[in-house]
Amino acid sequence: MRVGAHDIEVETPDLVVLCIRGEVLTADAQAFGTAMKAHARGGTAFMLSIIEGEIAMSSTSRKALIEAMRGLPRLVNAVVGASFGSRVLAQLVATAARVLARTGFDLAFFDDEPSARAWLRARGCVACGAPSGPDSSSGLS
Repeated sequence: MRVGAHDIEVETPDLVVLCIRGEVLTADAQAFGTAMKAHARGGTAFMLSIIEGEIAMSSTSRKALIEAMRGLPRLVNAVVGASFGSRVLAQLVATAARVLARTGFDLAFFDDEPSARAWLRARGCVACGAPSGPDSSSGLS
């Protein structure tokens, strides 16, 4: 599904793949949050974020994304291809989600998609090859 300049794909049963390009507008952020919630299993949403180029996100868009995550117990996000600035932005959103939305947020950065998928699999992502659902005993990163 196309959302602004971005793509949202779902790999059943539990993985949302985001291809993020350029600026994330408020409507984009809301769509990301809706997709995460719609495909969460056992209270955990798995996300593979593929960053293409530099991204930007206004404070209004960040607030919309965090609000969209409210009620989601845990988000596990593997980010591929993020520049230093994109990593800082992702860390900012993760910290705000933990505090404001009270969402557990596991976040890790990778240079390639196979490594990201292996990390997601180890955390229970069935679409990435885990034999069962998420391991709720893992800590936040």
